[in-house]
Amino acid sequence: MSGAQEPVGTLEVALAHAAKLLVSDPALAAEQASEILKVAPGHPVATIILGASHRARGDAPAALAILEPLALAYPDWVSTHYELGLALGLAGRSRDAVAELRTAVRLKPEMGDAWRALGDHHTALGETAAADAAYSAHIQASTRDPRLLAPAAALCDGNIPVAEQLLREHLKRFPTDVVALRMLAEVAARLGRYKDSETLLLRCLELAPGFTAARHNLALVLQRQDRLSDALLEVEALLEASPRWRANAARRLQMFENPGRRLARHMVDLTEPCTPSRPVPDPGAPGRLNRS
Repeated sequence: MSGAQEPVGTLEVALAHAAKLLVSDPALAAEQASEILKVAPGHPVATIILGASHRARGDAPAALAILEPLALAYPDWVSTHYELGLALGLAGRSRDAVAELRTAVRLKPEMGDAWRALGDHHTALGETAAADAAYSAHIQASTRDPRLLAPAAALCDGNIPVAEQLLREHLKRFPTDVVALRMLAEVAARLGRYKDSETLLLRCLELAPGFTAARHNLALVLQRQDRLSDALLEVEALLEASPRWRANAARRLQMFENPGRRLARHMVDLTEPCTPSRPVPDPGAPGRLNRS
């Protein structure tokens, strides 16, 4: 009995190791996933890691060749739709990316990274209202402080006055709460008070320079004020802080002569550099099917 259990444990350890490598060394993650697939052909988790590794290295065609069939084979597996959405975005297929990311958030509404990526694509497509809704959902999904659940729900529901009141009351008690500051900056942006939003986001970054979500929002606010050069500086700082995008940053900067198009493309390319996606099996995901 113990001998039968050992291969399963070894396989799961190898998969976890490959997923961890995807963050720091996507090429090595691909090698690990390929070795796993030699032993367990067609294993879905190893397959998604391999596809994600291609996407992380900027190879959209290779990623799509793996992820598109995987999403068809496992239509209820949220990770496939999320990774496919990111790969489609990398390929410049924003409309298709939106469709896949919408499927991801339908399957798992609390998936903050998917809401964030969805907002990025709507921004690139010039769909400001849809982007605002996606970013609001991202805020709600990523909020863990129970004291912020009510303002997050109000913001997501479009009840801006209530959200603003609750956040201001909260910040009177906790003036250095960077999550609340970022949420209040979103309120200001939704009201078109972009300068106020900018001030709040700069305060966030003063308190927490590594708060990449706030810097991302700052780039959006600067973009909406038509301060494209300033916005690009913030986006480039985010790209520089992200190892998986640094290698391709120069190429992407040169791809578009128009600063607005360059900025929009960057917003699509940028996901969440401080917490990159690691495709791991969801509860009941296909990675748990073939244990016998």
